[in-house]
Amino acid sequence: MVNRLQKKLSSAKKQVLIISLCFISICLIKTERINAQEYFNFNKYLESLRDYPDDSLAQILYQKSQDFINAGSLEAANEVLVYSIENAQQQHDTLLIGLCRLRQGMVFNDLLKFRNSFQAYNQAYNISKELNDTAIMIRAMEGIERYYYQLEMIDSAITYCTSAIEINRSQKKYSKLSNNYRALYSYQRYTTGEILLNTFVLDGLIDSSLSAAKKSKKPEVLCDALTNFGLIIFDTDIEKAFQYMQAARDSARKLPVPSKTLVYALTKSSIIYLRNNQTKQARIFLNEALPLATKTNYTSQLTHINFLLGDLLCAEDSIPQAIPYYYKAIALAEKYRYKYYLPFIYETLFNIYQSNNDFDSSYKFQQKYMEIFRKNHNREMNIQIAKLSAKYQIEQKVEVIDNLTIINNQKKIIISNQKRFIILLAFAVIAISTLFAFIYYQLRKIRKAHRKLSQNVIELNRKNKEIAELKRKKNQQLEVIHDDLISKLEELFEKQEIYMKQDLTLNSTALALKTNTSYLSGIINQDYECNFSQFVNRYRVEKACEFLSDSKKNIYTIESIGESVGFKSKSVFNQVFKEVTGVNPSTFRKNTLD
Repeated sequence: MVNRLQKKLSSAKKQVLIISLCFISICLIKTERINAQEYFNFNKYLESLRDYPDDSLAQILYQKSQDFINAGSLEAANEVLVYSIENAQQQHDTLLIGLCRLRQGMVFNDLLKFRNSFQAYNQAYNISKELNDTAIMIRAMEGIERYYYQLEMIDSAITYCTSAIEINRSQKKYSKLSNNYRALYSYQRYTTGEILLNTFVLDGLIDSSLSAAKKSKKPEVLCDALTNFGLIIFDTDIEKAFQYMQAARDSARKLPVPSKTLVYALTKSSIIYLRNNQTKQARIFLNEALPLATKTNYTSQLTHINFLLGDLLCAEDSIPQAIPYYYKAIALAEKYRYKYYLPFIYETLFNIYQSNNDFDSSYKFQQKYMEIFRKNHNREMNIQIAKLSAKYQIEQKVEVIDNLTIINNQKKIIISNQKRFIILLAFAVIAISTLFAFIYYQLRKIRKAHRKLSQNVIELNRKNKEIAELKRKKNQQLEVIHDDLISKLEELFEKQEIYMKQDLTLNSTALALKTNTSYLSGIINQDYECNFSQFVNRYRVEKACEFLSDSKKNIYTIESIGESVGFKSKSVFNQVFKEVTGVNPSTFRKNTLD
């Protein structure tokens, strides 16, 4: 039974192969007819332009070339550009010639004529230097950079990429600058030349790209940069890849909804989560991205989302639910010409149907896969042939000289950077040494100052003790002098009754006590809480009270008693006596004698 089935399959394969060959032959014949018709139409188109003025014909032809490119007629586009260049040369329109050369470079590259593409871009580059037009210069350098990258001459591609970085940085074109850094990261990551790179350099390029994206003030540029770097570094640093994707999604969610940027970030995030076997999180992102992609009509990502949903369901062993998503992806890819998805979808469906023993469907998708595989293989072969042809043409000698010059300049830049680094390092060493010397000198000064301060504190404590002792002795002496002076003062007033002298003064009293007036006045104020006059008057009033209360002295007048105790006048005696006793002398005598 199995043998019969195999024979039937073998015969069916032969029939399909014959039909496929016939179909390819018909397609080739049809293509030749279409090309012939296009060429005929192109000649008719040129004939129709004869009536246009020469000064506008070149510009019209240049614009028409884009229509041929959009239609896929690259040879016709090149012919139109050749005519446009000829007319522009007659009109001395150097700017238009430069634009035509740029477009020629793109057309030749798609036609796999890499050497011709390089020459066109190089001519555009020379024209840009002549006109000092940096816009044309940047585009020409990008084409030359792509040429060297296709030929795997990475060092030369790096040179043009770094030159583009310098120009875009000087003109503050941060969106393009971010893309330049990302391209340089890709070159440096895979290069194996004389330049030894490490993770520090690669991380620096990522930071530079993201910094330029931020400076562009275009959130979508930053989101795309974060997303692309997340995809690029996933194989080497999973954790950082997830961080970049998270940052991309967070930034994209701040944009007006719905946004294609958010769709792109969600779709690419689901890829790394699927590759990391985190299907649950991948499903969340895809379910969020699907309606957004539909609303924004983002057909390329809508195709990719359906394809990824199919892969996700396959990973969860939900094969029947996965197949409709694959068919949706195929329909979108065929409708919008996203053919790069088709071989992967065909191969997946072929494996699914083969595992389920659905040989007819499996065979159908195998044939579709093989057809695309053959086309891609033929194109790859043509590309390799074109690369080899470009590498080994006669003009390669000039190219080698140019490359050697570029490498030499690059080495000079590296040497210059190394010298600059050595100088900076030397300055850093000197600065650090000076700093250490300064710190050491300051520490020595602090130690000396601390030692001197300690000595001064000890000396100060010693002197304070001496001063305290002197104060104590002085106070003792002052107390002796004070007590002696008080006893002498009281003796002078109480026994000698010096207060009865009418001309008694502070000065005469101080002389009698052999002291100074200030000290005497201070003692009276402190001990008796009065001034000198009040102190004297107290004794005089006390003596007057004694005379006034004596009946034997009743014969004397108030005035004579006042004079006898030291008052110079009756009025003063009456005033002072009343202040001390509260009554005048007459009243006091009357009260005491009665």
